[in-house]
Amino acid sequence: MDIFQIKYFLELKEHEHMSITAELLNISQPTLSRSISSLEAELGVQLFDRFGKRIKLNHNGEEFARYAEKAVHFLNQGITSIKKLRYEVTGKITILAYAYAPVLGNCISSYAQMNPHVQFIVSQFALGGKLKQSETPDFILCSSGGPLAFDQEQFWVEEPLQQTDYVLAASNRLLPLDPERTSISPSELREMPFITMMNRSIFFQDFTFQICQNAGFFPQCVLETDNYSVQMEFVRQGLGVAIFPSNYIQYLKTPFSDISVYKLDNCSYCHTLSLLRRKKTQMSESAQDFWDYVLSSYDRPEDQRP
Repeated sequence: MDIFQIKYFLELKEHEHMSITAELLNISQPTLSRSISSLEAELGVQLFDRFGKRIKLNHNGEEFARYAEKAVHFLNQGITSIKKLRYEVTGKITILAYAYAPVLGNCISSYAQMNPHVQFIVSQFALGGKLKQSETPDFILCSSGGPLAFDQEQFWVEEPLQQTDYVLAASNRLLPLDPERTSISPSELREMPFITMMNRSIFFQDFTFQICQNAGFFPQCVLETDNYSVQMEFVRQGLGVAIFPSNYIQYLKTPFSDISVYKLDNCSYCHTLSLLRRKKTQMSESAQDFWDYVLSSYDRPEDQRP
């Protein structure tokens, strides 16, 4: 038994879905399945009950989870305590988030624990707003590429952190739950009402329209918003379905048990989460240190750009 098996187990406990959990962990589904099977073999019991392609923690799993969560918590405390001995960074770090800010939450949280004298300011920016010169942040978290509308004094460097697929979220009242079903074709959504994100920023693009148009129809949009949490709340109420990046679901779906998530068949679009920084001569020591920490956390190569 190793720490990865325990962490994989705890992630699967949260999502109760092999393929979605594997994608969030950035591993293959067979790798996740083998890891859980090996853990169950070592313990001599099954931890999950299988219902077709869906799984649910059983009594054995619930008992093991209580201790697994404590073990990971104490290990993380130990790691944080040791790292605090070598990190003595101070200052303020500002992040403007056009993507869903909580996806960077674990990274910010772990860095803040190691550097208690660093202050974070994270702003979830309205998608239709314009960035003012006087409000230039240290970083911009975004989910789309394209040309950046800044002058030469505001030179930005983009680093893709994570790429994930898109998934469909739907209330079980609007799209009745089928325990055997884990995916859906966009062409089946032709008559469905959609809740979409406003598409008015150089840093953001909602791919709902492209996905639907590739399936041969234009989506019937019943509501637009600039807030992912609001979008998911209206999905829960059954006002419409919505297409989300799969890595956002773990934050947005909780605690909604009446929402099902489906992979999109034959969908070629991927969601890229990127972090932008200013040129290094304009970065503070704390901003530079956090940038290096983020790249390390996402297994990105060392940044040699100016």
